[in-house]
Amino acid sequence: MGTEGTTMYNLLLVDDESSVVETLAVTIPWADIGIGTVHKAFSAKEAIDMMTMHEVDIVITDIHMPVASGLDLVATVQERWKRTKCILLSGHAEFEYAQIGIQNHISGYLLKPVSDEELMVCVQEVVGQIEQESSRNDAYERAMKVLRDHLPRLKGELLHDLLQGKRLSPDKLQEKINLLEVPVTCGDDILMALVRYKEDFTDYNPFEMSLMEFAIGNLATETFESHFQVWQCIDVHDYLVLALIPKRGELPEPRELLVAKLVNQFQLNVQQFLKKRISVLVGQWGVFPDSMTGMYNNLLLVFRRRFGTERDLPVYTMDTSDTVDIHMLNRLYEPPTLMHLMEAGHWEAVEKKLEAALEELELYWAESNEHITEAFFFIFSSFSFIAHKNGKKLSDLIDEDYVKGKELIPSNTVKHLREWVRNVFDKFRVNALQESRTARAGIVMQAQKYMLAHLSQNISLQEISDHLRLHPAYLSRVYKLETGENISEYMTRLKLEKSVQLLTLSTMKIYEISLEIGYQNPNYFNKVFKKHFGLTPQEYRTSKALS
Repeated sequence: MGTEGTTMYNLLLVDDESSVVETLAVTIPWADIGIGTVHKAFSAKEAIDMMTMHEVDIVITDIHMPVASGLDLVATVQERWKRTKCILLSGHAEFEYAQIGIQNHISGYLLKPVSDEELMVCVQEVVGQIEQESSRNDAYERAMKVLRDHLPRLKGELLHDLLQGKRLSPDKLQEKINLLEVPVTCGDDILMALVRYKEDFTDYNPFEMSLMEFAIGNLATETFESHFQVWQCIDVHDYLVLALIPKRGELPEPRELLVAKLVNQFQLNVQQFLKKRISVLVGQWGVFPDSMTGMYNNLLLVFRRRFGTERDLPVYTMDTSDTVDIHMLNRLYEPPTLMHLMEAGHWEAVEKKLEAALEELELYWAESNEHITEAFFFIFSSFSFIAHKNGKKLSDLIDEDYVKGKELIPSNTVKHLREWVRNVFDKFRVNALQESRTARAGIVMQAQKYMLAHLSQNISLQEISDHLRLHPAYLSRVYKLETGENISEYMTRLKLEKSVQLLTLSTMKIYEISLEIGYQNPNYFNKVFKKHFGLTPQEYRTSKALS
């Protein structure tokens, strides 16, 4: 293979038999498998001295050596050079050695005498591991840089999701909060405010609008930072939402008075420094995260009632009389939406969401025909949307269940709605799974056809994936899911079936058969064949001739 432009790795050969080291160092085409420099050592001590002086990526060591064994060397390497990969060579087929090696995280275990092809394949696999790890480390560093660069936006997106009712488990929420460095923990007191611009910004382009939002957000942080952490986002109505989290310790005066003073100062700061006028609505105190959606919905309601379309209104602070119990079907509308889940084919999540919505109906709105009707319309429209997006009619997918829908609601009870939803959902899921299986079967058929056509070549998963224009990981997963075996297992079986056919029906020599099925090394072919059939190719041919 070509190595121009690729990273070359350093390898260290260790064996107390100098002839073994010298032979391996000069007879293997190391450059072909990504090895640039081959170092040599004849004891564990020499190996450690060599690694102290030179960077080594892969160590190949014999187990049985005087003074310190290869296992001792591996243990030292793993302690001092954690990223270095180790391959063990042993003339003893004893499982205990492999066990000890595995405990020391070895990357390969080969029995002596080892063929050149076996050793090259093993080293090539280890080089692939190193490249994957390096790629993952690089990707991690890039991801962390992107995370730091976009931290304010990502914080805003999390707040936005919580306001819309997105549900996260306490552990998952805390993990996100820690990752994004949001200064809040579950159970903290939190205050929310809505900010609306009093001027019409229709003349602003998106970039200018973003700058204005950024500037107002910065002024909010500066105004409140002496007593509050500020967490902010732009909501779906283009309001600036401020979540104010008290800093640790007691606030210096009654918190209502302190908030009123700071909010007024914030409004003045925006007018003074940005020459813009804003309206600010301050809500009631709540608890993070349980109160978030309710607090936000109450703020929107009061904004509509108190502010309306007027823009020349001052700061307004809600009191308890403004707080209302909002009668909403929360589970249907909270993200991710039903349509998005169905669009992505997350059928288990769709089923859970539907069940949660029906449980909410049963628990709170079982006597409300209006809420049952609302739920039906929402679910019916979601199913219709997905059917139409897939180029089908809902009536064709759900048959007689659609007739009930022509009356706009299947019944006025949650029980009957549940039955209708279950029937329609089951038909949707069966249809989607059938389409998916058909697509997967087609992929498997194309992969097998390509492998059969290139049986005499040592093709890789990457080559097959490139031919099918699929990601290797996806192809591997689909193939295993459909057939129950790996692509490499199928390829080996295909080669061996072909070799049996040639051994039985042709007079080709063993080495010719080996080349015909893609094994360049006849000895390796013999070993694979015997492992599978219990006989060498010649023994198999002889047994068939006698039978």
